[in-house]
Amino acid sequence: MEYWNEDVWVKYVKEDILPLYRSCLILLELERNLTYLCNGRMLSDVIKEKPTIEYIFVGGTSPPENYYRDSLAYSYYKLMGTYIKLREYYFLKAHGKEPRTQCTVNRTKVMEYIEHMEVLLKRVLNQASTLELISEQHINEAKSYSKEIADEVLKKPDMLKDIFGEVLQRASDLSVASNLYTRFIWHLRKIPKKYIKELYPEMLNQDTFKFIQDLLGLREYIVPIVEDKEIADLYTIYSYDYAVVETKSGIDGMGLTAGIYFIGGLPSNAMYPYTSIGGCICRLNTLIWGLFSYCSNELATILKEVPSPYNAWRTLCGNKRPSLFDSAYPYPKDYETLSRLEELFPAVYYGQLELILSEDGGYIYVR
Repeated sequence: MEYWNEDVWVKYVKEDILPLYRSCLILLELERNLTYLCNGRMLSDVIKEKPTIEYIFVGGTSPPENYYRDSLAYSYYKLMGTYIKLREYYFLKAHGKEPRTQCTVNRTKVMEYIEHMEVLLKRVLNQASTLELISEQHINEAKSYSKEIADEVLKKPDMLKDIFGEVLQRASDLSVASNLYTRFIWHLRKIPKKYIKELYPEMLNQDTFKFIQDLLGLREYIVPIVEDKEIADLYTIYSYDYAVVETKSGIDGMGLTAGIYFIGGLPSNAMYPYTSIGGCICRLNTLIWGLFSYCSNELATILKEVPSPYNAWRTLCGNKRPSLFDSAYPYPKDYETLSRLEELFPAVYYGQLELILSEDGGYIYVR
């Protein structure tokens, strides 16, 4: 993997990041359209403007109020949050009346994940544009394309399964178990210089190291306070702004515990502190894990078998975690602490353990 070559990162941004961003935008634009057109309005009024929207609410259902798992309406209900009282709808239709039943569009857990992913993907692309890996034109074209396709879905509602299938496939392909460049970024998220020397020797070149620093936002995270400068340098740990600090308000102050956050749990908002490409991609990877793990029932409406990128990653890296270890570590101020940390570095490198600074020292979390 030529991580020192700018051209391969251009390819990564254009072929992996941009398409997923575009697909997420389509779903978010579709959600906005459905909310604007339908939420709180009578179905009879909505379908006078756009007749095909009726299929979104009733396609594949039957009286008096039967939703079927393979129906179009059920997919929209579980994925996009669209809903009407079917019994009311079919009663009115049976009497030859207009379906004056109220439409509801509620934000689903799936769409929460899509929104969080879009926030981070946009930041990656904006940073990539600043670094001239991609042009603003490409990003603007993705936005225009998403609006066109979202409008098209309203005319052909059965397109939803293909659009969602595309998002899920691209998300899975971007995850750490499938994508070499995401994996490289992931492995650098908590890495001592000792590992950089052993695993990525090309980064010892000053120009290459600066290129990766500028590209991904790699920076010093933990610098041991020991007398021997060579050892201090060797065990200096690098990370991104993803290397969050735990406070009394939880991870990043978002009120979410570390255990849930690190496998893709959602905080109450998408206002992440990360701005670097490396930080955003690491969080994006865990969101992809969370999307497939926490929304598997919803995704089963369009997938015969819901994959697990999280389990695929666990299988890929095996078990590097020692059976016994202390969860709390002081800031490394002596050689004994460094020795203990060294035993955990393989698991930290793969991500099975997460080293986090807090207000009162450091902690090791099991992922």
